[in-house]
Amino acid sequence: MTSTLVLQLRSRLIPLDYITTSSLKQVCLFLLTLPLLVSCQSNKPLLEDTKQPDVLDISRSDKLPDHDSLMIKKQLLSISSYPEVISKDCNDGNAKLYNECADQTVILTQAIAAAEQQDKNVLIIYGGEWCIWCHVLDRYFKGQFRTFDYQWRDSTGDMSQWLMREEIGTNDIVNAVRLNHFVANNFVIAHIDGSYANGDEAIAMTGLDPDSIYYYPYVIALDKNGKYAGNMPSTDAIEDFEIRESGGEEFRGYNRKILLEQLTKLKAQALANQ
Repeated sequence: MTSTLVLQLRSRLIPLDYITTSSLKQVCLFLLTLPLLVSCQSNKPLLEDTKQPDVLDISRSDKLPDHDSLMIKKQLLSISSYPEVISKDCNDGNAKLYNECADQTVILTQAIAAAEQQDKNVLIIYGGEWCIWCHVLDRYFKGQFRTFDYQWRDSTGDMSQWLMREEIGTNDIVNAVRLNHFVANNFVIAHIDGSYANGDEAIAMTGLDPDSIYYYPYVIALDKNGKYAGNMPSTDAIEDFEIRESGGEEFRGYNRKILLEQLTKLKAQALANQ
C-alpha cells in the first residue's frame, strides 16, 4: 500500500520529467502523508533542471546579471585558428593574432589541412598585428560581447590598450552566439600577416593576386581545394556595418547581423566554387 501511495503521489503532484535525484526530493517522495509532501514542496522549490537552455531563447532582460552572462559564454564554441602558437621570441613578443616571424605559406597550408579534416572552409583574415579592426573581428568571431579589453601594437609600433564597454540588448547577445556558432561550424581561421612577413606569397597560393588587396582586414574565403572563392567588401563600404560609438563612448565593433550575412555569402561562394 505504501508503494502504491508513493507512485500515486509521484504521478499526480510532480511531473516525472521534473523529478531529480536530489536528496531533498527523495525525502519528499517517500513521505507517507499528503500534507507533509505538500509542505516539503512549498517550503523549498525543486532544483532547476541543470540542462543548459537554448542560447537563442534569451528573453528575460536586456541587462543580464553576471551569472547569466557567464552561462551564455560557456555555450560559445571554440574556433580552429592558425597560427596556433606565436613565438615570444618574435619581435617584441606581444603579438596576439599574427606570427610575423613565421612562413605564412606554412600557416596557410596548416589551416587548409585542418579545414579538410574538419570538413570546413578556410577563412583568411589578411592583415597585421597593428590592425585594431582585425582584433575586433577576432573577438566577434569568438562571440564576445559587452566588455572588450584590447591590447595590440599600433601602427607606430607602440603597445596600445583600450577597454571598451558595449551597450547592447538581448538581440545583440543572441546574434553574438549565432555568429560564433556559424564561424565555428563552417570555417577554420587563418591569420595571414601582410605587413612584416611573406603574406603575399600565401595569398598567391590561393590564386588571388596579392596586389589587389588594398584594405585591412581583407577577409577571404577559400574553397575545399584551398583556392580563392570570394572576399568580403571593405567593412567601411557596407552601410551600417562598422560601429564606432556605443553608450555615448567611442567604440570599435561590427553589426553582428550584417557580419553574419556577409559570412553566409562567403560560405555560399566557397561551396559554389567546388
